Amino acid sequence: MSLSLQSAGLVRQKAYNAVYGTGTGTSTDSVSPYHFYAIKALFLHVAANLGNPDLQFVPYAAEDAVTSTDGVTLADTACTLYAWFEKARRTTGTTAAFEWLYNGAAGGGDSDPVGDEIAVQRFNATGQQFLLVHPNGFPIPTALSVVSTTAIDGTTESTAANAGDGFVIIGA
Repeated sequence: MSLSLQSAGLVRQKAYNAVYGTGTGTSTDSVSPYHFYAIKALFLHVAANLGNPDLQFVPYAAEDAVTSTDGVTLADTACTLYAWFEKARRTTGTTAAFEWLYNGAAGGGDSDPVGDEIAVQRFNATGQQFLLVHPNGFPIPTALSVVSTTAIDGTTESTAANAGDGFVIIGA
């Protein structure tokens, strides 16, 4: 998907709803209050120090990240990553899933995104969640995609039950 920016205030509200388990359509469970306050701190910083740029909230479901070892493209153009949140879908078991953001479009001739990782997070227990924040933004030169595999740099996709639902906050 290409960038479809809107006011930081609207994106902030979507992010607040998502970390409280509403608004993404993928989870009804509450998450740690830490995530709310971390998102709040990010948006206070963006408003006070970065000129309150327009942003985009891009949600995704575990099924999106496991469609293939290409994952799914979240932005098909250069962008700036401000935050990545994900909550494990798992309700039982301990099979590891590795969620990773990478630079490049899924299915865009890069069927093996190994070497293009931006961040990798391991899930191996019920209800795990994480929030990665780049307060001043992390530049993504070509495209931003997410994938869930059974190993770091793996070539076997995870199952949706072992992966997670999440969102990214990006800007131009």
